[in-house]
Amino acid sequence: MKGLAGVLLLLLWSPLPAAPGSWQSPLDELRLAVAGRFYHSEPATPPPMAAGDAIVRVGWRYRLPAGRRVQAWLCQGEQCVPLGSARRGHFLAPPAWRVERPLRLRFRLPAGERRAVTVGAPRLTVEYR
Repeated sequence: MKGLAGVLLLLLWSPLPAAPGSWQSPLDELRLAVAGRFYHSEPATPPPMAAGDAIVRVGWRYRLPAGRRVQAWLCQGEQCVPLGSARRGHFLAPPAWRVERPLRLRFRLPAGERRAVTVGAPRLTVEYR
């Protein structure tokens, strides 16, 4: 009995590692009309319970009409990760990225593109610890 009480005390008083979590943020579609100009999504903000944790991994997706392409980045503050022309994917977040700071998608029509395009159904999935 004495050993069991010691184990229980140890479990109750030992700090436990933070459990990982995730949240999704659907964003409004964006209309890109001018080649070379940057367009930013509204900020993707976390739920209150996620504040203070580090972002571990970020996934993204968006839709474009067939045959169209854009240049894309995911940014937190001034630090941006290029997404290239991939319409979906994921990456390990830079170590400095924090949950409490908003994320934004940034898009640009390639130089020489004359037709506007709508980036549809953008969504971020953020894993944090």
